[in-house]
Amino acid sequence: MVHVDDVAAGHVLAYERGVVGERYILGGENLTLGELLTVIAILAGRRPPRLRLSAYLIAPIAHLSELAARLRRSGEPLLTVDGLRMARKRMHFTSAKAERELGYRSRPAEDAVRDALDWYRRHGYLGNAPQISVSPSARAQ
Repeated sequence: MVHVDDVAAGHVLAYERGVVGERYILGGENLTLGELLTVIAILAGRRPPRLRLSAYLIAPIAHLSELAARLRRSGEPLLTVDGLRMARKRMHFTSAKAERELGYRSRPAEDAVRDALDWYRRHGYLGNAPQISVSPSARAQ
């Protein structure tokens, strides 16, 4: 999870200091989907998810969602089989090379989520849920 402003700054650093032909990962904090959903829920003033459903129980819903979207010929389905598969994987990355070679730094995931929620609020996508700080111990739960 990385703040969009950090990625933008990383692109500028890559332009200024990067080596042509090299690739740099501009990432942030590695979180599981459950950890990320917990941070989002707490910062949005909601209870974090407590129920963990098996992918085997959700798979039929994903298939039906894809079928319904195809039949309606309307945009993306609510849930996709590929999305479900990806949610089960641990995909962690490191920005060590960008940090070492470019001077790239990213802020905590909590800051990225808080700023994203503030943007959604300002643009009317969320209600006026209170802003709450998340302690590291709350994330671990």
